[in-house]
Amino acid sequence: MSKWKNTLAALAAPLFLVSAQTVSAAYPDKPIKIVVPYSAGGSSDVVARAISDQLAAQLGQSVVVENRAGAGSMLGTAYVATEAPDGYTLLLADVPFTIVPALYKDRVKYDAKQDFAPITLLGLSPTYLFVNPAFEAQDVASLVAAATAKPDTISIGSGGNGSLTHLMAELFMLTTKTKLAHIPYKGASASVNDLAGGQIQASFTTMPTAVALYQGGKIKPLAVSAPTRQAGTPDVPTFQELGYPGLTVQSWWGLVAPSGTPADVQKKLADAMAKVMQSDAVKQRLSSVGMNLPPDTSAAALKALLAQDFQRWADVVQRANITFE
Repeated sequence: MSKWKNTLAALAAPLFLVSAQTVSAAYPDKPIKIVVPYSAGGSSDVVARAISDQLAAQLGQSVVVENRAGAGSMLGTAYVATEAPDGYTLLLADVPFTIVPALYKDRVKYDAKQDFAPITLLGLSPTYLFVNPAFEAQDVASLVAAATAKPDTISIGSGGNGSLTHLMAELFMLTTKTKLAHIPYKGASASVNDLAGGQIQASFTTMPTAVALYQGGKIKPLAVSAPTRQAGTPDVPTFQELGYPGLTVQSWWGLVAPSGTPADVQKKLADAMAKVMQSDAVKQRLSSVGMNLPPDTSAAALKALLAQDFQRWADVVQRANITFE
């Protein structure tokens, strides 16, 4: 009996391989879903909808966007992590994808490092350090000097505890060896509005959030976290220029699939997305919400960025001793 079982298994193995290859080769033969782990209308939702039609055209199959908000992106991310690794359910990931595991180790129901395969890096956007124009420090050196002389007296706002703007503030303090008073708000807009009103002295945020106040002269940018100066703000130096290369940090958006997705399916998605990212319509849509097209949008580029960010934010959370209930 054992001999017959072995014979049947040997015969079945090539049939299984042929079947798997046939299914993979037929991809996609049904609609693809891009899950956005936030409510409709935010930057990640905008990105997903910007690429969905173009990706559908490339693959010859419809691509739908599904919003699964909750638990600071954990709900939608956990959903995709447990979906079949067949290329039909993808996740629109962004910076919290790498921050959340460091902040909420006991609450995260997935392994962000192991449960996902990178497909495409979609967009980058730097943060700016802004101050109120009436504040005594009007450049980074003066701010560092004032914060050194008067620890815990200069306030720096953020879009909320655990947000990128909060962790940028913590990273700034660690890098410059200063201590500012962190003031969390319910959203970055509220933070920069109070900055303009003089209720706080400084705040990190992205230019799209601050552009109206910046153009109106209500807030002043001291530095940008991009590796190079930005076209829209050529007079604003980078942190790297100012001697703080560790503050070269960008907000990002990427497309990932559940790990275990067949390599040829990942390649088909990546090849299609490479063409999508060259579309004028996609470039214009991303630019309209303050995103820069990455010089390299490949899966390898996203993989490298993820590895860097996982390490960066775990280090910041540990060194700054950030804990939440």
